[in-house]
Amino acid sequence: MKIPFMNIEKSEEWRAVAGRSCHLRGGNELFIWAGVNYDGGMESKHEKIDKRMLSARVVAAEVLQKLDFTRHDMSARLEQWMGRTDQRARATDLVNGVIRNLSAIDLVLSQAAKIRMDHTDKKILALLRTGTYELIYVPRTPEYAVVNEAVEIASKLSRKAGGFVNAVLRNVQRAIELRSVALAGQPPRKILPVDAEAGCLFKTEILPEPRQDLAIFLGTAFSLPAWLVRRWLVEFGPEATKQICMASNRRPAVVLRPNTLQTTTAELAVLLASEGVEVSPTPDGTGLTLLQAVDIAGLSAFEKGLFFVQDQAAYEAIHLLPVQAGWRILDLCAAPGTKTAVLAGLLRNTGQLYASDADKVRLQKVRQNCQRLKLGHVDIVEPEHLTSFLASNPMIDAVVADVPCSNTGVLARRCEARWRLEEKAIGSLAAVQKQLLHQALSIVRPGGYVLYSTCSILAEENQMLVRQVLSERQDGRLVKENVIVPQITPVDKIDHDGGYAVSVLKT
Repeated sequence: MKIPFMNIEKSEEWRAVAGRSCHLRGGNELFIWAGVNYDGGMESKHEKIDKRMLSARVVAAEVLQKLDFTRHDMSARLEQWMGRTDQRARATDLVNGVIRNLSAIDLVLSQAAKIRMDHTDKKILALLRTGTYELIYVPRTPEYAVVNEAVEIASKLSRKAGGFVNAVLRNVQRAIELRSVALAGQPPRKILPVDAEAGCLFKTEILPEPRQDLAIFLGTAFSLPAWLVRRWLVEFGPEATKQICMASNRRPAVVLRPNTLQTTTAELAVLLASEGVEVSPTPDGTGLTLLQAVDIAGLSAFEKGLFFVQDQAAYEAIHLLPVQAGWRILDLCAAPGTKTAVLAGLLRNTGQLYASDADKVRLQKVRQNCQRLKLGHVDIVEPEHLTSFLASNPMIDAVVADVPCSNTGVLARRCEARWRLEEKAIGSLAAVQKQLLHQALSIVRPGGYVLYSTCSILAEENQMLVRQVLSERQDGRLVKENVIVPQITPVDKIDHDGGYAVSVLKT
């Protein structure tokens, strides 16, 4: 079956629903403050507070007052303000935490303080949301510190604003019974989960009745679209869905992957320790989880190209491809380059890697990362040259297609995605994904492999789509398939995103 090459660079349909040319697995490699856990304790020892700098709460208010999820620029806005504060981890947690829990925060503000969001000044609303987030989700931060600074910031606008913020946050305080209590045994309508084990208990019922509509209950408690939770309930069942919701609102871990062409996990741990960075091995020993806030780009080990950042789900996806020495592999949606780095490690400086992406700007990031990691045998193929490249390179042994998707497996890391996604968009995305899988199968040689992957956990973008394409073509055979749901299990130190991957043999 011959499928014409898709000019995804010019496709506006999927840009509208996906938000970018290829999704970003594992977060932005350079800007990683957003991925570092911060629970209200002391700032990192690498962060000495400079009184000339802005506080984390001021920065958060500045970023959050211009919430517009249609612009896809929240991370960029936050990054612009990072140079104005020495409390980077805290500022990032405040912004991402408010976005992750936005509808639950607004529910508390409307119920406890009768706030009308559309009638409140945007900067004041940002302060109220930030303060409410801290009161509920950061119990280690003293209440007086939360309220006092919010009032101080608001008072610089006007005395009336300061009084208003004080009154609202005091009402939120009074509505809370216990800021941190074990989830087990608590009345479900009175508690907002904070992590896998504890939550914030309110004096009165604030959540809808779970027995009446579990999707509405979970969607409200975890600030997730009810339609999405309903799909998860159908596909995974109630208990698994509750765990997916919890993991979708966690503070995601940052995992450092050793550049295996230059070092090992153990050697990297020693080098990081010499720079004062605390890490812990992942359960499978293939990576190192950061235990503190740190400017990764400033580390000597980073500058030397000894590691990159990649979540466990993305790492495991690549390993479904049975890479052999000497293979010629095309990474079709390569940005930001972490998949390319894993593939280079598997090839061990044999064969040839070709990295392309529809987004020329993000493809430049692939080039930069390959240079930093000192990856040989990697050629960058600009999107406008892909068709001519393939015409002159017919023997491709494997194609990796990590396609644009709904991001339903990475909502903790790409927290703003939940507010953009619409159920009707899934069908449009699936149409693009289907065409890309057809394209990948048309490129690879008979006897070669296609690795199709997404950071979605919806069957419509994954299992159902793959089987439909294979039934249409009759020239591919499913070899291995893996669905990973987002998970957080503190006891076992499990903390990872979700996603899907399948390897297909071209027959």
